[in-house]
Amino acid sequence: MFSEKSLFKLNVLYQKLEGDILPNINSSKDLDLYSHLIQAERIFQELFPNLSVDEVRNLLLLLKIISNRSKEGLHRVEIVSSGIPNTNIPIRETVGVIRQLLFEASQYIGMTGYAISPYFHQLSDLLEHKGRQGVTLEIFIENNHNENLKYFLEHLNIENLKVYKYNNTSRHSALHAKTIVVDYRVALITSANLSYNGMINNIEIGALIEGKQVENIVKIFEELKTRGLFESIN
Repeated sequence: MFSEKSLFKLNVLYQKLEGDILPNINSSKDLDLYSHLIQAERIFQELFPNLSVDEVRNLLLLLKIISNRSKEGLHRVEIVSSGIPNTNIPIRETVGVIRQLLFEASQYIGMTGYAISPYFHQLSDLLEHKGRQGVTLEIFIENNHNENLKYFLEHLNIENLKVYKYNNTSRHSALHAKTIVVDYRVALITSANLSYNGMINNIEIGALIEGKQVENIVKIFEELKTRGLFESIN
């Protein structure tokens, strides 16, 4: 049985290793090279000086597994809706969530939708502000044959903005996903288009999620770009 003192020392050990060492361990094969053992030697010597090299190696691997499981479980989900006023249900409004997401972005904004509507211009100033801050913006759309997109591209002065059109030759396939991803960690997945009706008037339901799985949304569109299913239009 571990004593209370030993458990405290294990917790301290985990906290010291979690920032720089555990994220860089990709497999047990890495541990065989002892590169991470050397890096962590001082920390282990301070807390568990009597452990053998093999015991340190096994403990490091165990802590890596614990770290992975912990991060996989760190997901937060909130329900988001449009067109449901004056409700006592603890849900957030779509338009407010979208504005907050964009405002808090510090690295990346990815947006997908069928088309750009006139109401989308309500977000232009905020997107332009984020662009000036160095935030990378990617917008994926299905329909680029409208004046709203033309106006958007002509008047929105963002150097690091890329707009992509779905380029599948199959007439039975369309981009129908409505998502907003911010900084690879938070995403809104919703039935609402980026339009007045979608964000305010229609009854729409979505989910705001936070966690490691959000990265997979970005990876999906990166994969689709690699396959040639999206073409840049700006």
